[in-house]
Parts: sequence; structure tokens; C-alpha cells
Amino acid sequence: MKPKKHLIFMGMIVIILSACGLQKTSTVESGNPGKMVSQLEKDLDTARANQLNVLAPEWYDKAQTYYSKAKASLDKGEKMSDIGEYVSEANISLGKAEEIAKVSRTILGKVSEARQKALNVGAEKLGEPFMDVENKYLKLSKAIENDNISYAQENSTKVQAAFRNVEIMAIKANALGDVRKMLAEAEQDKMYKIAPQAYGAAEQSLSEADDFIAQNPYDNDMIKQKTAAAEFQARRMMAVTESSKKFKEMEPEESAIYLESLLGSLSQTIGTGDIRDKRVEEQFDQLIAGSEKKNQTTASLKSDNTRYLAQIGDLENRLDGLKGFSSQQEEAKNRLSAEREFSELFNKVQRSFDPDEAEVYKQGGQMVIRLRGINFPVGQSTLKPENYILLSKVQQAIQTFGEPSVTIEGHTDSTGSKQTNQSLSQMRAMAVKTYLVANKTLPSDRIQAKGYGPDRPLAPDTTPEGRAANRRIDVLINPAKTH
Repeated sequence: MKPKKHLIFMGMIVIILSACGLQKTSTVESGNPGKMVSQLEKDLDTARANQLNVLAPEWYDKAQTYYSKAKASLDKGEKMSDIGEYVSEANISLGKAEEIAKVSRTILGKVSEARQKALNVGAEKLGEPFMDVENKYLKLSKAIENDNISYAQENSTKVQAAFRNVEIMAIKANALGDVRKMLAEAEQDKMYKIAPQAYGAAEQSLSEADDFIAQNPYDNDMIKQKTAAAEFQARRMMAVTESSKKFKEMEPEESAIYLESLLGSLSQTIGTGDIRDKRVEEQFDQLIAGSEKKNQTTASLKSDNTRYLAQIGDLENRLDGLKGFSSQQEEAKNRLSAEREFSELFNKVQRSFDPDEAEVYKQGGQMVIRLRGINFPVGQSTLKPENYILLSKVQQAIQTFGEPSVTIEGHTDSTGSKQTNQSLSQMRAMAVKTYLVANKTLPSDRIQAKGYGPDRPLAPDTTPEGRAANRRIDVLINPAKTH
């Protein structure tokens, strides 16, 4: 983009945002300031969930600052116009943050993926190593905010690699943290002098696990095996050290008698008799032979027991068959009663919505509320106050079923890029979820928000009517009981 055209483009954004700010100011001044501040708090939470705090940190921080001022003014009972001005400025800042975030997602896509992978394995618990990379990431997004896109592009690969490194560090910490702690304590207690062979084996096993994770950080099964082997060698080192200390304090004969007592306890268990008159190696051989004989006897008893259990199981199956007929009748009766109850609740919910508000229908064992009357600003995910009446009806419909599980689906038309539409549909579904949770409809873990972008159209996108039909929010209610 040439400098002159770039200035014109930025000027247009400023004019549009200013117009939006004026419109929001008038809305705030004519509304309830308490509700507006509360809504702003929800919008900030949604923005944070969509990572605007790291994709456009400066504009997000400005919005957060204006929110703090609005909240302080509300608590002090100051003029509505002052509160409205702070809320409007915060909304303008959030709008700008959303615009910048779209650019950041494009330029920093791979870096953000690497960052999320690191967070998924708890890399933030590493402290300074993670925060050092996080600050570099914020430096990239701030460069985009300040129109220094070339800096972000030139340094994104380095930051992506740095996130990969802290991700592997976190995986190692999760898998091998306990082993490292044991070896650190062993080194402090100088176990390498008392049991050098066992200490060396533990160190070698830890090193092998460490090297494997560095090369194969996502091979979870093999990492578990390597970790288990390292933990075993560390525990063995502790045991050998303890035994070495004990034997060092004994006289040779005392050590031999101690070993004899251990083998004698085992011989009594197996039933080989008193074999203390044999050499240690001979005692050991007889213990093995006695153990094999006892295992054969046990296997024979198990075989007889298995045969008896099979006969008992056959009799139980016949008895269950007689009980089954009665159980099937009872199950059919319960299923019919549940279906009747579901139909009654469905009819009640369906009557509560006007045709221009929502289409309500059954889909298998769930109820679908297709919200026709909900509208979002173009390209945005902020709920308008005029949508609250319809959402309160949705809230009542959900609570009709007690505590069901609910899925909020966001859908768009195919206008624009698929990635943008996917993100927008997710944000809109999340906005509806945030409203429902904030109004105590259900706990957050019982509501899912999913964005499908343009992937599930209802009509062809070739006409305005078709595109309007495809831009929608669907609420899927799954009753607590299976119907």
C-alpha cells in the first residue's frame, strides 16, 4: 500500500470508529449506567478469551483503563455523562483492538499456535523462561499496533522457535520433575559416593529420557515409558544407597545372618522347609523350584474354580433371562413416559417464541432453537441491548429442562475469508454463552460455544435472502435425561 493510500485508509478507520463512539455514547447516556458498565466488563472478558490482550495489547489496555475509570465513577455516584464517556471510549478501544487483532492473527498465526501449545502443557509455570518469550511475543503484536509490520514479520520465526523451546522445557518438567528432584537430593547427600553404580544408572536413564523428549515431544506413550524407567532407577538408587549404608554398619557374619533370615522367611512361605544349611546360591535354586511347584498347584485349583464359576454363570444367565422380560416392559414404559414429558416441554417452549423470533424444532433427542431475531453489528460479536428480550426467552426455555447441557452454534455466510468467518462465528457463539452464564442460566461447564463459520449453510449464498438465512445462532438443548 502506498503511503498516501495508507493514510487515507487509516483516516477512514478513525472516522468509522469515531462514529461508532458517538453512537455508543448516546446509547450509554440514555441507558442504565450500571448495566452498561457490567456489559463492558463482559465484553472485556470475551475480548480476553479471544486473546485481544496479547494480539492488540495496547488497545486492550486502554479499554481496560477506561473500564476502571467507568467503574470508579459508578461506585462514586458521579454523573451519567462521565460514566457514558468512559464506556464509549472503552468500546472504541475494543473495536480498534479487534481490527488490529485480525492483522495480528494473520501475521502471527504460527507464533500464536506455538504459544498455545506451550500454554497447553503449562509452560507459564516455568516462570522467567516463559515470561521472557511472552514479552518478545507482545513486542511483535505491539509492533503491528504501531504499524511496524516488517519488524513483526522479520522476528516472528525466532519467537516461534522460542515458544517451541519453552514447550519442550515444560514437557520435560512435567514428565521428569520428580526424577530431577530425587537426583538433586541424592547429589546433596553424596549418594554418588555410597552407591556410584546405582547413581550412574539413574543419571543415565534420566539423560536418555531427556534426550528422547527433546526429539519426540509428542510421543506420549514412549515418554511415559522413558519416564517410568527413569523413576524406577531413581528409586532403585535410593534403595541401594540405604542397603549399602546398612551393610556397611554390619560385621560380615551379621550381614550373612541377615540375608539368611530373609531367605528363611521366603522358604516358609513357599513350603521348602528349613534350608539354612545350604549355601546362599543353593537356597536360592531350591526357592525357585518350590515356587514353580506351588504355581502349578495354584494353576490347577484356578482351573477347577474357573469351571465352577462358568456353571454358576450359566445359571445366572438363565435367571437374568427370566428377569429380562419384565425389565424390558418397565424400560419401555419409562421411555414412553419420558418422550411424553419431552413433547410437553417442547410444545411449551415452542409457544413462547414468535415466528420472527425463532424457529423451534426437535432433532433426535434434543431441541433446537434457531434464533432468527438476533442481530449483530456487521463483522462484530457484541450483543445489542435489543437482543436481551429474545435471549431472556432462550434462558427460560433452557431452564424449562432443569439442568440440561447446551451447545451454542455460531454460523456465518461465505462473504469474506473462511478464517475470519470462523473466528467471528466462534466469538458470537461465545458472546451468547457469556450472556447466559452471567445471567445464571447454567454453570459455564454445561454450555459449549462452537463456531462453524460458513461450513453449514442453510441456503445458497448467491442471494441476500440466502446469506441472511445462513447468518444465525442455533441453541441446542440436550435434556438431562436421555429421551
